[in-house]
Amino acid sequence: MTRTLADLDWPLHTAHLTLRPGRSEDAEAVWPWYRLPAVQEYTTTLSLTLADHQAWWDRTLDSCVVGEQEGRIVAAGKVERQDAWSQDDVRAQAAGQQAEIGWVLDPAVHGRGLGTAFAAALRDIALEGLGVRRIEAGCFAENRASRRVMEKIGMRLEGVFREDSLHRSGRWLDGASYALLANERRPRR
Repeated sequence: MTRTLADLDWPLHTAHLTLRPGRSEDAEAVWPWYRLPAVQEYTTTLSLTLADHQAWWDRTLDSCVVGEQEGRIVAAGKVERQDAWSQDDVRAQAAGQQAEIGWVLDPAVHGRGLGTAFAAALRDIALEGLGVRRIEAGCFAENRASRRVMEKIGMRLEGVFREDSLHRSGRWLDGASYALLANERRPRR
């Protein structure tokens, strides 16, 4: 049986965060910081209104995880289970074998290690909770903060792709792709 986020025993805890599945009403709670230009610089979806943000948020709930600190959502992310690429005759065996993780934090909590803790928890949810064999994460290559987080949680750089990503500024930017196999993961300290 393929496990989903709904099958996990929530909430999950790190030293400083409580993680749980995202809910529709969370859209309004994250909107004040999610819409900030500093946050929107590297996010994939630009919502200009709360209504647009709500519609987008609701479409992501199957893969959405939020991180709370003292009852306030300070991080939002995803663990999106995916099929691995395969040849047609083994497609069923590749189904759901990998996951893409991603995250965004309230700028008010930057610099406290919460991004790394949240990303590590998403990694663990994918590898241990869902049992996938591979996780991936990507970002604009110039997003040094996200790249550092990926490296800190044990992911390896698999490639930097020249001008493969169109930024909403109109510039073509390099993209960076990171991954980690379940059998490469270092044990928790």
